[in-house]
Amino acid sequence: MDRSSFLTLLPEAIDKFAAFGEMVRNCSVFDAVSDKHAFLESVIKREKLQSTGIGHAIAIAHGKVTHLDRTHIALGISSDGIVFDDIFPDRVRLVFLIASCPSKQTQYVKALGSILSWVHDDELRGQLMRCDFSSPKAVSFLDMMACQDFHPVEQDA
Repeated sequence: MDRSSFLTLLPEAIDKFAAFGEMVRNCSVFDAVSDKHAFLESVIKREKLQSTGIGHAIAIAHGKVTHLDRTHIALGISSDGIVFDDIFPDRVRLVFLIASCPSKQTQYVKALGSILSWVHDDELRGQLMRCDFSSPKAVSFLDMMACQDFHPVEQDA
């Protein structure tokens, strides 16, 4: 499994907007995006409207891309954390970046729900933050991300 297609380790002392740029540049899941600059601008514009930090050291940033066949998601991991906003005091360590097509909203919502179902698990979240990818659940999550075939976590996974 080539994790670099969807996963990047973010540099220390980076702000959220630079982190988005790193993820777009480093994760090949975004190669399907014909205009990466426009996508990045849409993510930044959305982030400026309201922070995508959701608490528990997670942010889920997103931007719309027309003519995209399916939803694409990358994960950036920050070892020291990124300040996203004043609402959630904890630094963001897991940054998910989603590219989706406006005409495929149902697909986007299902992918988003899938990611949320996985990171709701405290143990998995901690493993991802530590880059400990050895547990069966972490392997299953990374396999899902590598295939970009998003589904909720199985209860016995």
